[in-house]
Order: sequence, then structure tokens, then C-alpha cells
Amino acid sequence: MARNQGYMPIKSRLKPVIFVHTLVSNRFIRKYGVFCLILCTALGLLYYRRVLFQKYIHQTLPLYQRSVSLVFGNDSKVDVEDTGQHDRWLPIGDADKKFKIYSAYFDPRLEVVGKSIGLDIRLPKGWITNACCLLLESYLVPDGFLPFGSIRIFAILPLKVQKVNIFCNFRSDNDYLAQHRADEVEAVHEHWNMEYAASYVICKLAGNVTKREARLPDEVALSYLDEPSMQEATSFVRIKYPKTDRLFRAAPTRSLAVCVGPLHHNFAYALRVVEFFEYYKLQGAERFYVYNKSATPEVQAVLRHYEAAGLVQVLDWHFEGYRFESELRYEGIFVALNECFYRATVAGGFRYTAIVDFDELLFPSGDKETLLEYLQAKDRYDVHSFNFQGVFYYDIYAPDFSHVPPWANNTYLYTQVRNVRTKNPLLHHNRSKYVLKGRNVLEAGNHFVWKAVRDTYEYPVPESEGLLMHYRDGNLGYDFENVVLDNRIRDRFGKTMWQVVNEQCAIIFPETRICPLGENYNQTEPSQ
Repeated sequence: MARNQGYMPIKSRLKPVIFVHTLVSNRFIRKYGVFCLILCTALGLLYYRRVLFQKYIHQTLPLYQRSVSLVFGNDSKVDVEDTGQHDRWLPIGDADKKFKIYSAYFDPRLEVVGKSIGLDIRLPKGWITNACCLLLESYLVPDGFLPFGSIRIFAILPLKVQKVNIFCNFRSDNDYLAQHRADEVEAVHEHWNMEYAASYVICKLAGNVTKREARLPDEVALSYLDEPSMQEATSFVRIKYPKTDRLFRAAPTRSLAVCVGPLHHNFAYALRVVEFFEYYKLQGAERFYVYNKSATPEVQAVLRHYEAAGLVQVLDWHFEGYRFESELRYEGIFVALNECFYRATVAGGFRYTAIVDFDELLFPSGDKETLLEYLQAKDRYDVHSFNFQGVFYYDIYAPDFSHVPPWANNTYLYTQVRNVRTKNPLLHHNRSKYVLKGRNVLEAGNHFVWKAVRDTYEYPVPESEGLLMHYRDGNLGYDFENVVLDNRIRDRFGKTMWQVVNEQCAIIFPETRICPLGENYNQTEPSQ
């Protein structure tokens, strides 16, 4: 046997080299290594977003908010409570393009302010710059600046609008202007893919971390670079701020407000409106917000009466140019609902806001318990809304006039003469209505909350605790043949309701002492 067989001595290798060689030589790892690397990177990003970035938002930004003093060019403008008298729909650029703006609100919540802190500035030629204005400085020099709040603007925009080309234009006493690319442009969920949608635009406000003051803008307008008539800001709306406690540090000072969808098609039910207001007053409501597009003179008289008493705020909702239910959801209702709860929360200072129509009454089942008392008893810090299942008092069921007082001038009160309803409540989110906690909600829908701050939830009110009593005229459906007798509202509020409605109608209509029912209050014929 030959001594030399051609074998080479094994060279010694370092352990790290051997480990790497083993990994590379493994076919499975070569095949799936890139995928594993991508997965690990994604998990790292999620960890950053969920833990590290949230830690930054909930520690750094609150510290900055507490340290900065928010000032106006003219503080006297926020001393008077906003009445909404100057709010109306304004065109953005060419009116034929159907872009419209209605109102704007300051929002200091971290879930909005900290969502995206990238800043972008675009100053057209000829615009005035002012080195003393911290708002303008923050956009010019993003390094060393932090957001302390945001402005939420309510508008009607095309569903497929180029969002990156929408800008917020800020103004303060006509002294300076700043144009800031919108941080967020979203359509309210219930748009049904129509051409135009109820929309909100959010722009952040930022200040220099080395300075103790940040100046707040008074007004804002929208501009849109893709349309020549919209490139310059024309229609400014005044920004609404909390009268006190601008950063939501303390608990709300007021309790319950009620939002009602837009009045339209010459709304004529004056008696129903009075009964609605008086019922919710008994339930603890302090303020009603009504969006008036079209109503009869009698209903207008009712609204003026309650507005003069400081109970109702009537908002001008006149706007035309859309084919409702083909171009835009009917009467711009989803702008109204969201605009309303921000108005109640920011400008009004209310903790709870009910989202209902004039034929819908929220009823707590507890013995002699008002709606406000029920909400306060069930409330928790992590609840964003209370959702009530609906039952229907249809107009095909025979009314019961046996309990009408002989002295009553207004004999058809829905809560007193209608006592037959559908037996089985609909499921939550199906024709339901709700009360929301404005500081915990980001976007409201017709029947439930769409977006809320993180780690909050909806409380589904069980039938044993409360129901939505829906007194519907002129429409039929939802298991109408399966009924039950329910006199609870009449038994609890009957004597008081007859008295207060009679008194108010006598004041509003002194000649007749009767509030008109409306010609079509009972238009559904019983099924044969």
C-alpha cells in the first residue's frame, strides 16, 4: 500500500466560520432565509409601532403639551360660547365642482396628534412669513418641533379625491398665512361608494420645543392643487376651541347633549318636536343640536322658542347641487352626525352625546331612572358608547286615547297614545341608536361608532336595561305582526309630559294653544 494516497490535512477553522458555513450549506435555510428575514423585520416594526412609538406618544407628547402655553392673537374671541349662528356651507373654489367646507375643531387627543408626526410646508410665492409666529415656524423648521394638537375640518369632497394635494390654510386676524399639507383626509365610512362623501381633513399643529408659547390659528380654509379655482384659499371657517381646558386635562363640565339628523323635505311635525325636547329634558339632556335644511313655519317657530330658551342650537344646513342617494348620502347626514358630536364635545364641553332622530327615544328600564343616571351608573373609563337595541311603535297599531287628560289641548302625544310595539328587539347595529362619549370617539355612524380611541369598547345595552323606542310613521317592516303591549313611558312620564307639552304649545302658538301634528303624521295603512 502506498504511503501517500493524496489526502490533504484538514485545516482548522474558527467556530463562527463553521457556523456560517453550516447555515449557508443548508438547503432549507437557503430557500426560506429571505422570508424569515422579512418576517423578523416586520415583527420588529410592529414592536416599534406598538411599544416604542406608543411609549413616545404617551410620554413625550403629553409632557410637551403640558409645558407649552397655547395663545391666541385675540383671546376675547374664545370667551363667548359659540352659538353656531355663523356656520354655513361654503364652496371651495368653483361652486360647480361641489367641494364644500362647513366647520373646524381643535383636537388635542394623543391618538390623533401622535398618529403621524411628519410635517410638510409649502409656501406659495407672495405669502407673508412672520418669524414670531410659532405655527409658521414649526412647518418651516421641523427639527426641534413637536405637535401639540390637530385641527379637524368637516367637508364634502369627492370620494376619489387626490388626498396628497389637499392643504390646510391657516389664518389669524389676517396677520399671517401658513399652508400645510393635510396629514389625513378620510371619508366617513357610510359613503356607499358614491361620487361625493362626508369627509374630514386633519392637519397637525406644532410648536418649538425650546419656547414656552405656541400661537393658535383663528381660521382655516382648504385648497386643492388639482383644480385651478381651488389652489388659493378662499372660504375660511373659524376654528372652534374648548372654552376652557383646551387640552382635555379635566373631566367634562357638562353631561348630556342630543344630536338630531338634518331636517329636510319641509319637515312639519311641530308637536313631535316639542314632545321630543321635553322627553329628553326629563332624561337629563341639557342641549340639543338641530341641523335645519327645510322645515315648515310651525316647526321653525318651535325651534326659535327653544333656541331663545338656550336649550337648542339650530345650525344652518342649506346646501344644494347633489343628487342625494346617487351622488351623496341623503342630506349630508354623516357630516352632520360627526360635526355634531365634535361640536358637543369640543365647543359644548359635554361628556355624553346621544345620536337619534325625532322619532326615536332612548328609554332606560330601571325604576325611575333617567337616561343620564343610567349612563353614569354604567360608565367606565374604557367605554366609548352605549348601544341600544330598537323596537318599533308602528302607526298601523290602534292608538289608545283612554289616558288623555280632559284639559289637554294636544291629544296625540306619541309616548302617551301609542302603546303597542314589536316584541323582539333588533340586534345591536341593526337600526340601533346610541350615546357616545365624545372624548373617546373618533368617527360616528348612524347606528354605531365606527372609530374610537384604542383600548375602549362599546357597551351593548341589554333589553333588560334599556331600549330604543322608535315611533315610526309611514314605513312598515321588521316583524310588525309580532307585538306586545308596553306602557312604561306612559306610566313613568305621563302626567308630566301632558302638562309640559301643553304649556310649551300654549306659549309657542298662543292663538290656538295647539302644536300642529303635520299633515302626514299617520300615513301607513294597516295591512289587509
